[in-house]
Amino acid sequence: MNKKKIIWTICSVLGALLLLSGAVLGYLYSQIADVFDEGDAGILAPNPEVDIEASGQRFYNLLLMGIDYDPDDEGRDYSDGKGMTDVLLYLQIDRENYTINALQIPRDTFSGAELSEGVPSHTGKINEVFANGPDQKNPINNIANKLYELFRLPVDDFITIDMQAFKTMLNNMGGIEMYVPWDITAINPETGEEEMLVPQGHHRVSGDTAEVILRNRNYGTADYKRLETQQYFYAALVKSLLTEYSLADYYNTCKVVAHYIDTSLDITELWGLYATILKVQPQDIYIVRAPGGAANIQGYTQVYYIDRESCAQMLNEHFRAEDAPVPAEELGLITGQTYLYGMNIDPGRTLGEVMNEGETASSAS
Repeated sequence: MNKKKIIWTICSVLGALLLLSGAVLGYLYSQIADVFDEGDAGILAPNPEVDIEASGQRFYNLLLMGIDYDPDDEGRDYSDGKGMTDVLLYLQIDRENYTINALQIPRDTFSGAELSEGVPSHTGKINEVFANGPDQKNPINNIANKLYELFRLPVDDFITIDMQAFKTMLNNMGGIEMYVPWDITAINPETGEEEMLVPQGHHRVSGDTAEVILRNRNYGTADYKRLETQQYFYAALVKSLLTEYSLADYYNTCKVVAHYIDTSLDITELWGLYATILKVQPQDIYIVRAPGGAANIQGYTQVYYIDRESCAQMLNEHFRAEDAPVPAEELGLITGQTYLYGMNIDPGRTLGEVMNEGETASSAS
């Protein structure tokens, strides 16, 4: 075979492979593209208070919410089929340095006695703002506006996921390897005895077990400790997705959980976000819990009271440009309350550190 024929053959094969790859990607896109939309969360409206030009293109702010529809959880109002935000995770992605800062906001955070002017809050907690706030057509604006009011944090896009989807996703993945840092226990309502649910150590965590770990609140510091437990779940999930998953696996998972997800991102934006996150290492993902503790405020009991001064300092250090700090008095957080069990201040850490802690514990056992 002469050189021309060899070159033509190679080009033909490469062209066929490119066409096949394009066809496969096109098929995958066609199968899931229409599934992702805003859904019941509605359309996120631009916040007129946010100076978009001043924010620039460096920082991208994504709100992740886990919506819980469990009617057996006391103190919740599930009118009109709306759930409560059981998980609130604010992600700020630095697109220049490929780092992510994540703020965990306790679901019991005190967000005010009113959902809007003249509309009283049922619980005083931020987890009801999404469902019961003034914008019933586009409830995503209720929580986005509240986050800006309390923390001066803008929301560019959002993803909400039914908490049941975590179970479905993990079962579809065959579970994930997770280090559980302490015994997960619960009080038996009939006997009053403490029962072991998940012992400390490494586990292959399925959907049902993950739900127990993520939702358990049988701690002295309730929500605060619960958020720390969730950090180990996030670390395990990120590690699994980065090291064990292929494109086909992502496609299968998307197909399974897409119907549980509402988002302002379309499929191409989701793939773009995924491509950016792939450039981020676990040691470049900083996660921190909002500082505060339990308090009784304005007739609402056992709400999470965020310390305004400590929160302002943390936000300025990790979630704002150096030349654009926001003074504590400009935050919408109240002051002058008394903590029932003391205040918690989290210095924060990276998911890489969380992973290393689990690996160290594994080596020691």
